[in-house]
Amino acid sequence: MIIFVLVMKLVLFTVGRNKRLPFDISASRRIAGQSVLSDFNDKSTDLFGHLIIFTLLFNFPFIYVGANKLLGIDKELPWLIIPIFTIALGYILVKLLKTIRERVNLRLGLEAEWLVSSELHDIEAADFKVFHDIQCDKFNIDHLVIGPNGVFAIETKGRRKPTNAKTAAEKSQEYVVNVKGKILEFPNYTDTSIIEQAIRQAKWATTWLSEATGEKIVVCPVVTIPGWFVKTISKPLIPVVATKILSSQVPKLIGQRLTPEQIKRITHQVKQKTLRADNLI
Repeated sequence: MIIFVLVMKLVLFTVGRNKRLPFDISASRRIAGQSVLSDFNDKSTDLFGHLIIFTLLFNFPFIYVGANKLLGIDKELPWLIIPIFTIALGYILVKLLKTIRERVNLRLGLEAEWLVSSELHDIEAADFKVFHDIQCDKFNIDHLVIGPNGVFAIETKGRRKPTNAKTAAEKSQEYVVNVKGKILEFPNYTDTSIIEQAIRQAKWATTWLSEATGEKIVVCPVVTIPGWFVKTISKPLIPVVATKILSSQVPKLIGQRLTPEQIKRITHQVKQKTLRADNLI
């Protein structure tokens, strides 16, 4: 194991040595879901490490006894090691399962943001500016759309659909999210945090852009949940738009009317928040 790690370190050190990239990655714009992608890669590394530790712990008793027998030593496994070993094995197993669950959820969030990015691609040619993964104070705004009808902060949420529907009526509702004010009713649970989060982020962006441009810029929050059919039961607190019609609905949203000069100033400020700023994912 030690030799394997040393070889990997040597390979990483030597590959690309005395060479550099022909372009500056740090000056490029962030892609959709870049923050989620970074977390996903971190969890993948953690998962690999937890698997190695779990394998070593699981095999430790066999290695201990087998090595002693191979050396001709008749030595039992110390009884004190058993509870310590059991606790350690249980701890790393919990960490392993938690990391797997978090990685699966991050994969869902990443795919959701990529899908929304794909849908927003169509409006970029129609006098709209689209930015992704805007870096804010300890959080990020998934997508920011700037156009003549205003600035819109789009919060993307990936949510899985239930698979326990039995009747035809249940199956017809298993992909529907009901919107009631600030409440989102999914088939198996109710959520109020999604809309509240979108509103908080839009307020932060409003303050930031107003200070950065020197004039009042109102950022409107929008929520989209890829793969779900949105059914409005009562007037929503903010727009909740089905992802598949996002590109056609965003130009129809009512926000702050902006002049081309205002759009240019806002775009300049947003660009600074979407630079990679480093060469790492």
